[in-house]
Amino acid sequence: MPASRTSVKIINAALDETPDREIILRGSIDPDSLINLRIDDYQREVMPLASLSSLVKAFQGTSSVPDVDLGMRGESYREHEDAFYLQDPVYIVDGLQRISAALHAMKVDGHLRPRLGAAIHFSTTAEWERTRFRTLNADRSKLSPNILLRNLHATIPVVEMLHLLSQDKDFVLNKRICWSQRQSRDQLISALTMLKVTGALHAHLGPGRGNHLHELAVGLQTTMTKVGRTTMRDNVKLFFDIVDQCWGVRVVAFREGATYLRQTFLWVLATMFSNHVTFWHGNKLYVEKDLLRKIQGFPVTDPEVRNLASSSGKARELLYILLLNHVNRGKRTQRLESNGMLLKPRKVVTITAPPTLVEEGNVEAP
Repeated sequence: MPASRTSVKIINAALDETPDREIILRGSIDPDSLINLRIDDYQREVMPLASLSSLVKAFQGTSSVPDVDLGMRGESYREHEDAFYLQDPVYIVDGLQRISAALHAMKVDGHLRPRLGAAIHFSTTAEWERTRFRTLNADRSKLSPNILLRNLHATIPVVEMLHLLSQDKDFVLNKRICWSQRQSRDQLISALTMLKVTGALHAHLGPGRGNHLHELAVGLQTTMTKVGRTTMRDNVKLFFDIVDQCWGVRVVAFREGATYLRQTFLWVLATMFSNHVTFWHGNKLYVEKDLLRKIQGFPVTDPEVRNLASSSGKARELLYILLLNHVNRGKRTQRLESNGMLLKPRKVVTITAPPTLVEEGNVEAP
């Protein structure tokens, strides 16, 4: 029995009863019917193709994709053998991205027949679908970027390098970096923080900054190719050794009280190193003992510093200024030498930190 141009064919289908005594239909959507599924305004927009690439690859390979949730606004269907032909309008309740990826995979490969399971609810309304959409998405845990990074270590060498370093017994943060969904109290930083700090530390040598996780990793991979795997690894290891020497990492039991292990603080410190040739011998990080002692004296327990380290955005710029002014204070000569990566200073800079942390007329913006 051929499907009509507007009906939705569900193959290998059977009726099922939920614990709430609702009768639903379970089966697989015939690929030719995917185009007949409708979208209401409660849905998100379809993601860019780049974001759907992993789903497209799943359809092209042997990986399974979770079932989608559909709602038919009516009860009209016809049954033939083990297939159901849904006659009333069928709307996508949950799974728009999976369906979009399946359609794109079919467009790329005309012979591909993606298998996509579905649960179909009968006699739905727009209001019911909207409520279910909200419930399904509210209850769903967003996958941690730490897991996404962990999954990239097999394909992006720089992520593999950082993953292996985090398990090195000689590394100050050995087994104290979170690569899982939830960060435990004894894990001091996340894998995402480690990646961003590594990018900031080497920003003067190549790409490695950005908000999109995959682009950040790919950019940093380009930089590692230029710098060298061993050199980048040693730079990251030395960076966290410096943090340990200045304020103590090994002695930290729980991260909550350690201002200097917050992502904003680590990013600012790494950026200051990256922005000044004083801290580099070629591509290798280097900090003289006098500068190390100067950095060690930065008041990480000051309330204003703690507040800035717990924030983002503008706070990064203000914290950077405080740290840079602290390191340069009292130096008429041998001040930190910029490598030209600095942004132009703002004409007016307002800082609410205590006067002891700010030296007037000595401001450089990051």
